[in-house]
Amino acid sequence: MKVIKNNKGIFIALGIIVVLLLVLFLLMKAFFPSGNPYGNRLDGIEKVPFSKKDIEKLEDKMDDNSSVKKASVNLEGRLFNIILTTKKGTKLDDMKDYCVKLLELYSEEELKYYDIQFYLVNEDKKAESYPAIGYHNKKATKISWSN
Repeated sequence: MKVIKNNKGIFIALGIIVVLLLVLFLLMKAFFPSGNPYGNRLDGIEKVPFSKKDIEKLEDKMDDNSSVKKASVNLEGRLFNIILTTKKGTKLDDMKDYCVKLLELYSEEELKYYDIQFYLVNEDKKAESYPAIGYHNKKATKISWSN
């Protein structure tokens, strides 16, 4: 007890430091959580896998179209982002029809699990109808378009 009475200031300072460290730890856990950034939103993704080889096949298939200058596919969680750069003079309606045909490359399971976004850009930056964005929700039967 004499030690505590004689060094009361040190013990108070240590107590404050311990409390501050505990508060700092709790704040770190709140603002920087560890684990999966998607939470439980990706539950079941192992049942509908999509590999890099599958993505490369999709890109190659899209590059085969004579109107497509460049195609890229990016998969983030449950969302496919497909960016199609079209050649000059390509009509937007033709590309929208082509995107509907691209949905046929996916299986029924994939269409029911993944959301798909189409970004249509023309290499001619002055093309009036471009750019356009199409979105196919996993629960939808068709693509919704906006530009």
